[in-house]
Amino acid sequence: MSKAEIMLRVCVHEVTSFWEGDMAKILVADDDNTMLNLLTTLLQLEGDDPITAREAGDVLALAQSEQPDLILMDVHLRDGNTLSILRSLRSDAKTCEIPILMTSGMDVRDKALAGGADDFILKPFRPGDLLDRIHGMVKE
Repeated sequence: MSKAEIMLRVCVHEVTSFWEGDMAKILVADDDNTMLNLLTTLLQLEGDDPITAREAGDVLALAQSEQPDLILMDVHLRDGNTLSILRSLRSDAKTCEIPILMTSGMDVRDKALAGGADDFILKPFRPGDLLDRIHGMVKE
């Protein structure tokens, strides 16, 4: 099989997977507009469906109404304590099973995991590393 045939098969598989519903709905919560735009673009390029929240107060309501496959949330949102949001997400019947991946520029892994996050990734991270974590958590 030639390289062109292999590439064509890969492309057909990716398009087929996209249309067969492999798209993950991901709630992205970050108060940094640049980071939010970068993450949104990255997820869209991967064929995922990002939903965005810039404020801590919006996370629980969006999680309840949208029922995302995963929540990607920065630990430090300007308008609220994300650890209390974690507790609210975990205690709510509609959101308690949604996987949560926390991010931060400071290594607060232990605090995030103890607060209810399923995983933590330290900024700056490589896009591929983030996508591997996200898709590993969504497929579990």
